[in-house]
Amino acid sequence: MENAVDALKIAFGVFVFTMAISITMYMFNMAKETSDVVLQSSDVTALMEYVETSDMIGEERIVGLETIIPTLYKYFKENYTVIFLESNGKPMELYETQTDPDLWSPGYTNKYYDNNQDIKVCSFDVDEETRRREPWTGNTNYYKQNLDMFLSGGTFVSPSGNGMDYDYSDNNGWGSRSFIDKFSDSQFRESLGEYTYNDVQSTTGTETANVKPKKKRVIVYTLVD
Repeated sequence: MENAVDALKIAFGVFVFTMAISITMYMFNMAKETSDVVLQSSDVTALMEYVETSDMIGEERIVGLETIIPTLYKYFKENYTVIFLESNGKPMELYETQTDPDLWSPGYTNKYYDNNQDIKVCSFDVDEETRRREPWTGNTNYYKQNLDMFLSGGTFVSPSGNGMDYDYSDNNGWGSRSFIDKFSDSQFRESLGEYTYNDVQSTTGTETANVKPKKKRVIVYTLVD
């Protein structure tokens, strides 16, 4: 009788041990998958291939800075693109990036200007700024600080202390101290739309993987003469 009880105890112990190993392996696999997802989402080298131009919805209105400024402060939270154009439809130079084009993420080009590696910038876009490795990316407080300085004509000091500071005191030779000073009495035509891009998460040689077509909202502000 005692042998039978001992055998049952041993069998139960083996069963519990096997269950513990299985649960441990399951939790390890789940942790690895979660880690892979986090690392993938934070990879600044993830390619974003734009496959079509913006599709404008047709809704337009004339607005001033009282509308534009709140919109700008939401672009990095809601992940949409804000583009500024001159009255003739050409890109408006908001600032020049100080990042090195040779260090931009693979496949990234400046699609708004004739020269793909032009350092002039006419838009606010989290994905594009991340791929250019702008110093304010990755932290919502830094995005806000950069906008504060851009609008008021101050200097955004790089958080890393690498000297890559952005002086917005005289953008594009405006002759005004800030974006607000320059356009406080101006009006812009606001156009809404969206564009599609392929989010390529990884590459192997010339092959790509995990291509995920996505749509992104775009807001275009064209200066009115």
